Amino acid sequence: MRNLYLFLLILLPLLCVSCYDDKGNYDYHALNQVEVAGIDSMYTAIFMEQLVITPTIQSEDKERVYDYIWMCYDKNDFKKSIDTLSLEKDLNYTVSLSLSSYQLIFAYRDRETEITRYVYSNLTVESQNSRGWYVLKEKAGSTDLDFFWQGKENTDLLSRVQGKAMEGKPQSLGYVGKYAWMNEEADKIETGNKCFFLASEREVALIRISDMKQVGDFNSLFFENAPVIAPQKWYEGSEESGFINGGKLYTYSSYDGEFGVNKLSYPKEGNCNLSSIFTKNGTMSPLLFDLNSGQFCSSDRKASAISYFENDGESKYPLAYPDMKPIYAGFLDEGMWEGGKGFVVMCDKRDASRSIFYFDLKCLVNFENDYLKNRITDIQKVEASSKLAGATCFGMHRKDQMLYFGVNDKLYYYDLVNKKELEVVRDNGASAIPSGENIVLIKHLILDYTDYMDPTISDKVNKLAVATSDGNTYKLYLFEIVANKLKDKPEIYNGTGIPSEVMYMSPYMSNVYICY
Repeated sequence: MRNLYLFLLILLPLLCVSCYDDKGNYDYHALNQVEVAGIDSMYTAIFMEQLVITPTIQSEDKERVYDYIWMCYDKNDFKKSIDTLSLEKDLNYTVSLSLSSYQLIFAYRDRETEITRYVYSNLTVESQNSRGWYVLKEKAGSTDLDFFWQGKENTDLLSRVQGKAMEGKPQSLGYVGKYAWMNEEADKIETGNKCFFLASEREVALIRISDMKQVGDFNSLFFENAPVIAPQKWYEGSEESGFINGGKLYTYSSYDGEFGVNKLSYPKEGNCNLSSIFTKNGTMSPLLFDLNSGQFCSSDRKASAISYFENDGESKYPLAYPDMKPIYAGFLDEGMWEGGKGFVVMCDKRDASRSIFYFDLKCLVNFENDYLKNRITDIQKVEASSKLAGATCFGMHRKDQMLYFGVNDKLYYYDLVNKKELEVVRDNGASAIPSGENIVLIKHLILDYTDYMDPTISDKVNKLAVATSDGNTYKLYLFEIVANKLKDKPEIYNGTGIPSEVMYMSPYMSNVYICY
């Protein structure tokens, strides 16, 4: 596509007119009055389908001749690089833009007066797969992906689109906001691909969300000398993104270029064996745990080694817990640029007893004075007689201090302030989950997007996802939350296998909204 150069050509006559010396010729002429019809303020286009717009120039002078240009820029691109879509009045464009939100601009220049006018619209580029619920699952010992949206069910996507599921049980469902892929057939690099990062015990696959095409694998993540494949977890963030493989952390930063061109190289230094259990929001550093030292740690974009927390005058608890390991980590979201509060369920390796570690996560915000300081604020021992002691899965309420957990077919929450546990019920008093089903996944998912240029454009999701499975089939319940209860009549979807992770995907998704 042509870029800003053509845009400047349109503006050039205006610049020349405004700078031209005044020669004293004041022969006034009435300007031609024109308006444009046929252009809406908002469009949603489907990737690789036609976007057709037929404006009408309603000029008083029907003999007027105009030059035209259709342009757009990605609102999520800080550089605001402009793409040219067409030089015709009528736009008939096969949408090849990356999935995102754009400012669409129609400009027309009167050849006689050399005056240029502009009409602005909002354009959202989606695909059939760009909005909805994705479930990573185990099926017959392999890893596959299901998709659900407003009654639509599209299951076993990897098997159907790629021809096979991934080998081994699932490990991670992650998100890569921009990935540069070398299209060898077209002999060019295609940038800006939104991808899922899928990891099983034996494989890694970068799957482009727009068409479910695989554009990367384990080896393509690394510049050279890829390590032995032992995938654990992937995360993406505004400062640094990371991949835990074989207990080591490999990172890259978007400051250094788009992933795909910029790749992973050497792991962070340190004799560490990182757990797969961690938490972070889109902007703060991750809260990690090193199984070798028994210490909580993190990763700083500017540091070449794993960053271990340090004690200071405000530290209340020891740094090391060598006899314990994390089994769940989550956080209370108090704002995109805030640390919030963190909660880690730890299991004692000696007697399987459990404790909840409380954190002030300002220790993960790099502009705070508490950054990388030991901010464990409380440790609560879980009573052996409690329901929480036998929980099989967990999920953090993102807005209230409630730790959800499941025991067989019962959904509970632990009040992290008052230190008590209660069953979660629907607002009509019924149990959250029907009797006899087995809860295997709990996750509170929030997306709160509003276009800062046009507040009428938004995507807001606030759901508690609970999945149950008998080992062969599963149900996904999507609940609306009301205080400490759930609204009755949730969305329910069905699939085969055992869910391990769930993610809501939106065309407005970016790395600052992804939480782990």
